[in-house]
Amino acid sequence: MSEASTITVPWHIRLKAWWEGYDPDEYVEWRDRDPESGADGEDTDDPSMPASIALPKMMSFDDLMASHATESGLNDGDLEFLEEVAPDPVWPRAKVEVSQRVFGRGFVTPGGAEQIIDAAKSLGLDPVQSVLDLTMRLGGEDAAIAGKYGVWVTGYERNPALFEISGLVLPTIPAGDQVRPSFYDPETVELPRKKFDVVLSNENMHCVQDRVALIAKIYESLKDWGQFLMSDFVLPDEKPPSERLMKWLQNRGEPVTLWTKEQYEVALANQTFDVRFVKEESEDYEHRIRHDFAAFVETLNADKVVTETPVARAALVDLAEDWSRLASLLQKGELQLVRILAMKRGES
Repeated sequence: MSEASTITVPWHIRLKAWWEGYDPDEYVEWRDRDPESGADGEDTDDPSMPASIALPKMMSFDDLMASHATESGLNDGDLEFLEEVAPDPVWPRAKVEVSQRVFGRGFVTPGGAEQIIDAAKSLGLDPVQSVLDLTMRLGGEDAAIAGKYGVWVTGYERNPALFEISGLVLPTIPAGDQVRPSFYDPETVELPRKKFDVVLSNENMHCVQDRVALIAKIYESLKDWGQFLMSDFVLPDEKPPSERLMKWLQNRGEPVTLWTKEQYEVALANQTFDVRFVKEESEDYEHRIRHDFAAFVETLNADKVVTETPVARAALVDLAEDWSRLASLLQKGELQLVRILAMKRGES
């Protein structure tokens, strides 16, 4: 977030501008070019304002907030927007809580249960199969798979904050008791040999420094004819990342290294995986981001916990801008999301 956008632009206007599909930084540029336009935090019908920024006459942001809490099963008691003494650099508590408001109980990424259930269709899951998820997060995705397909899921989470909060969330969501959570370090983890029928990894490999070693461990952990389903953000080609992408990466809070989809295909093939498909899902992921956030904003109601608590409000704006930039990068093709299904062939 730029210094100008942090200081001078009202938080609810920035959020609304993003909801309308306009990049917050571009909003700042427009405001600076036309200081008489009425961009002072109030609704405006000024025809000089770009259509994607113009704020329609509707109920106020504050007046829109509690219905989403009711519909998602969340209430004020679920939110502990307290100033943390030593917040996690990637997932401070306020960010986790606001993410659940946006994406649903047990979820901190877009798409919800419907998306992960749809992605798992290609696996042919049944209750006798064993599943390992290397990106459990809060457990919402794993509980959704468990509830739909009747499987038990071993969920590994690398972030200590998410792992701790998952222990509070899993008992409160359907099929959460069918998820076995564990904390792990992807750089040093030792996986049991030939134990799992399916291994999952969602949008996380780019944070693993030695992913070649992890792919080898995943291969060994699969039974014969086991399947590895992964998705991750990748570079569109071998050219250096754009300046906008570099800024987004620098805001991750942890080291990130992006591969191309070809690099993943080579790494999997070198491990003798049989790559069954590679699908680009950038457009779908961008749509899920905008859909989930738009649905959140449209159903907001008088939730003073979020709008009047500084820590929560700051987390909401940071979250919106972060996902906005990601959606824009995907839309412009500067970053891609790919899903890969690979199979471990049985030994002859």
